[in-house]
Amino acid sequence: MLSVHTRPVLPEDRQGLVLFFKEVMDWPGFEHTGSVADYWDWKYIRKPGRGSVGYAAWSGEKAVSHASASPVSLLIDRKAVGSGQLGDLYTRPEYRGNGLAERMMERVEERAAADGIELLYAFPSEIGYRLVTKRGFWEAPLKFSQYQLITNPSMFFDQVSLGPIKKAAYRAMLALRSPARRSVPGMVKEVSLFPADIDQMTERFEANFDLTLRHDRDYLDWRYTDPDGGRFRTLVATVDGQTAGCAIVRLYSDDGPRYMDIVDLMADLDRPAVAQSLVAEAVRIAVVENIDGVQTWIPSDHPLVPFLVRAGFIVRTPLVTERKLRLLCKAVGGNAPALDDLRRPGLRAHIMLGDTDWI
Repeated sequence: MLSVHTRPVLPEDRQGLVLFFKEVMDWPGFEHTGSVADYWDWKYIRKPGRGSVGYAAWSGEKAVSHASASPVSLLIDRKAVGSGQLGDLYTRPEYRGNGLAERMMERVEERAAADGIELLYAFPSEIGYRLVTKRGFWEAPLKFSQYQLITNPSMFFDQVSLGPIKKAAYRAMLALRSPARRSVPGMVKEVSLFPADIDQMTERFEANFDLTLRHDRDYLDWRYTDPDGGRFRTLVATVDGQTAGCAIVRLYSDDGPRYMDIVDLMADLDRPAVAQSLVAEAVRIAVVENIDGVQTWIPSDHPLVPFLVRAGFIVRTPLVTERKLRLLCKAVGGNAPALDDLRRPGLRAHIMLGDTDWI
């Protein structure tokens, strides 16, 4: 085995790292437009704001390990904290067991702190969980739940053995809750670009939480309207000529069944009809597109959960082998008071699937 050397990721490393990810990770693991190299450019070159922090280990000309942190602005008690989301942590199997992944993490932490990042966070897999906790990351006191709506009960229950009684009960529940799946006529429209006043709406919404990502227009346009980063559809609710909410959905297939994720949902909380209409329109799209099930991850005490429940969504317990959504954090800068706030019970957070590197 050749000696291994580590260094910061450079622009000229793009081709070698893209090959590395394609070989070992089926990267990025979800549908997007363009090549894997296009996805790399979207994630690491075209992202607005400060540049990403990345380190790679090389054996000769071959990449063997990688870690990165993608800078974002987290709002903690309404104050912006320079943060970075860990991602693309991977080491070739034949190079594991030598502390290489931990070295990659250590380099990323040091560089992130030098670049002014105060907090690193991750939504890790089980393997990643063990790695980051060894590095001093701790889990925020948030309970995430996966909510599911079965929009095609016949197909779903044909594939899942739950018995005829549960099948009938679920259909009855859908019928009982169907009034909550009606939208206000004309309130919600599908758009290709976010409206000019989206910043004002997201600022109002984010003010209700102790922890959330800053969803400004530059970030939202980059995250959801560039097809190289994934295929999403955007719903916007308007009241009296002003943007009052939005929902982002993703449609995909998994070896036969068709699914939809609600990857983000934001709405003026003093206008209940907005959230109801956004959920209803998302469900309508699912029905039109012959989707078998709609799902979303969201904190279980989130103020928008009741709108999902009234529309027929139920909590789904992930299988033992499935990945669970957990937020792990570590201070790498000097903002200790803000991190103390993240440890307190009852933390109100708006974190959904689109805020993670899962999609």
